[in-house]
Amino acid sequence: MTDTSLNPLCQQVLSFLSKDEFANKPVVIAYSGGVDSQVLLHCLAQIKDFLITSVHAVHVNHGLSTNASSWQKFTKQQAEQLSISYVGVEVVIQKHSGQSLEALARDARYQALTENSAINSVVLTAHHQDDQLETLLLALKRGSGIQGLSAMQDVRSFSDNRVIARPFLSISRKQIEDYAKLFKLTWIEDESNNNQDFDRNFLRQSIIPLLEQRWPQIKKTASRSAKHCQQAQVLVEQVAVTDLKQCQTATDSLSIDLLKELSEQRLFNVLRFFIKINNKLAPSEKQLQEVVKTCFSAKEDKNPEVKVGDFYLRRFKNKLFISDVYADISAWQKQFCIADLRQGKVVELPDNLGSLYFSASQQTENSKENQFLLTYVDEQADLKIVFKHDNPKCLPDFRQQRRELKKVLQELQIPRWQRKRLPLVFINEQLAAVLPLFIDKDFTANTNQKCLSITWHKKN
Repeated sequence: MTDTSLNPLCQQVLSFLSKDEFANKPVVIAYSGGVDSQVLLHCLAQIKDFLITSVHAVHVNHGLSTNASSWQKFTKQQAEQLSISYVGVEVVIQKHSGQSLEALARDARYQALTENSAINSVVLTAHHQDDQLETLLLALKRGSGIQGLSAMQDVRSFSDNRVIARPFLSISRKQIEDYAKLFKLTWIEDESNNNQDFDRNFLRQSIIPLLEQRWPQIKKTASRSAKHCQQAQVLVEQVAVTDLKQCQTATDSLSIDLLKELSEQRLFNVLRFFIKINNKLAPSEKQLQEVVKTCFSAKEDKNPEVKVGDFYLRRFKNKLFISDVYADISAWQKQFCIADLRQGKVVELPDNLGSLYFSASQQTENSKENQFLLTYVDEQADLKIVFKHDNPKCLPDFRQQRRELKKVLQELQIPRWQRKRLPLVFINEQLAAVLPLFIDKDFTANTNQKCLSITWHKKN
């Protein structure tokens, strides 16, 4: 859709948002108040009557500048003047050793955008052609592969059916600044943009001007290279999908024997893709080599693991598993009287394991998923929830004789790291249940017998 009465930049945004993939989806602009997002906001105000949807501005106050509060006030005033709904979100960023302040700010910004947009929203950012060149150069500096050299896409998936869209990606910074001058716009000048300690600012102020003097078309040609890499990445991922179907044994595991049949290039490719679809950051070549060396060559009775960023790749039963870095919860425990639990009780488990909901029950049929029913003799008995044990003997419903808990968990082929995250329920110091695996036969409920219901609400 176009309208000849509109400025060319407004036409660009209108045409972009008129694509079928964006039809009737709410539009959210990531609005910093800088010249780029100010121009995008102004364009949206000019075209919003042509859109069959809502337009909403979200400003994220990172609190990193002494001017942050005044910037938030400014962006609110600007949005109100343009009759665009607005929300300002204040976030707290705590820098830790080894973490990039830029990356932490970006993560906080994306989280705020997720929390302040509808599930199917189109989240617009004002990234432009100059930003694309900077991103490509930073990827080269890091030694990135095809995915990194793809730089920024016009549209990419975000979270919960949201997408991030960049209508200005083919537009230069000069075109944006010319628009701002034409309409006499005011905007925020972030003092941190002058700090060349930040790699992006160093490129913008010291390197790219030299490149443009020598090669005036470098922004356009760099964007073209990024497009070529994006196309190549699509083909690479198509190969990865084929290999993944062959090697995957579960959402979080791969067959090591089948992985070994692949060439090194396809092996590394499918590992990167497997890590990506599990929402983890891409590993380096060196890290993948360490995973293959450590996990593929170990003896069958060994269970080696390699920490890669904020997750682990672990070998168990000749499978390669991906898992988070878990906290040590061995000291955690809770103790209650069964009579109190019968009245209704919620117990929050540690390390994002979710919650246990306790209540009285006489129903032993048609129990819900993740619901467990325990019988008991004495309402005054103590019930304890722990994660650490001294290897008690137990009698699951699938066994005829008692056996040590460690042996039972081995029989069930529970990976070693997962065994430490199973809630153990003891009644008067006797093991009654290992959730969600089994209930000991001594505590298995019979029809019409009074029992205690435990429902495990797990976090995603």
